[in-house]
This record gives sequence, structure tokens and C-alpha cells, in this order.
Amino acid sequence: MTLNITAWKIQRRDKPQRGYSGLMDLPTLLSFSLFAFVAAFTPGPNNVMLAASGANFGFRASLPHILGVFAGFMILVVAAGFGLASLFAALPALYDILKIISILFLLYLAWKIANAGRAETRHDDRPLRFWQAAMFQLVNPKGITVIISSVTAYTSSAANLASEVLAIFIVLALVTIGSTCTWTLFGILIGQFLKTETRLRLFNIMMASLLLASLFPVLLG
Repeated sequence: MTLNITAWKIQRRDKPQRGYSGLMDLPTLLSFSLFAFVAAFTPGPNNVMLAASGANFGFRASLPHILGVFAGFMILVVAAGFGLASLFAALPALYDILKIISILFLLYLAWKIANAGRAETRHDDRPLRFWQAAMFQLVNPKGITVIISSVTAYTSSAANLASEVLAIFIVLALVTIGSTCTWTLFGILIGQFLKTETRLRLFNIMMASLLLASLFPVLLG
């Protein structure tokens, strides 16, 4: 998923006004819900890292990571609804800076995942902490793209902004909780078959490779 600053401006200027006050109409809400579901559950940096965390550390130890993703992502949703989209449109270089930071951070995380060991044998390994996962959302290119796309495509006017951002917030909150827990549990399920260090190492290398693959849309964009 890539970010097109010019498209934001055009979309904002030319988007027809729905001319009502209140929450989204049902067709728009269903359309947005489908978009949010697909965006949340498809592989991306957060989901890949949570699967690896579940396989290596279990669900309970990964809870701070899950909650950090949720908190950081939802704070960005609110920020985007009330001005972040306009900020990126006015300062496109800011997104490029965040993109570079995210690439460097994801390279570091890929290296950490590829070299991770089983929790009981590698005491220096640990899942991401709450604040680390939350702060990562500030430079997560997929997350930022999803949020900005949601706000620009599924809000109609200043008069309806608060109620429509509320609808976006609720939908994204539900799919984010669902996807983070699902991918962590998926990692735990896979982890049941990783009884040997060799299998675990191969799994971690595969997760690290998927994390690096998630960078391709960013690099191409």
C-alpha cells in the first residue's frame, strides 16, 4: 500500500458531500468495514511480528505488544481524523522521513526475529514492550496509509467529521483487536509444531523474510 499526497488533495476537493448530519449511512459503513477488515488481517509488519512473538513467547507475554499496537494505532486514528491527514498533505517530506525511519526499524526487527531463540533458553530475548509497539505505529507505513485512506475516503464534510471519525474509530478498533489477537494465536498454533530449535529457527527466518517483504510496497512507493 502506498501513499499519494496529491491524490489526498484531489480526493478531498472533489469528493461529493453526502449532505446529512450523523453517522455514516449503511452502505458506506459496510464498504468501510470490508476495507478495514482486509487491511487489518492481511500480512503486514504488526501481524508478522505478533505471529513471531506468539510462537516464541506465548500469548500472555505478547499482551503488552498487542495492547501497544492497539493504543498507538487508535491514537493515530483520532489524530488523522482531526488534522494529521492535512499535515501530511502540507508536508509530504514528513512522510518520507517517517518512511526512512520505519525501514531502518523494520530491518532491525527482522534481524532480531531471525536470531530469536526459545524464551526459556534465551533470557535476553523478549517481546516488544507496550511503549515500543505503540511508538512503532508512528512510523508504520501500512498503518499510516490505512488510517489516512480511511479518513480521506470515508468522511464527507466538517459538519459530519466528529461522528464519522467516531464510526471509523469503532470499526478500526474492532478489526485491530481481532487481527492482533488472531495473528498472535496463529503464531502460538504454529509454535506447537516448532519443538526443535532447528524448526523454530527456520520459522523465525521465514517471519523475518516476510517482514522484509512487507517493505517492498514502501520502497516502491
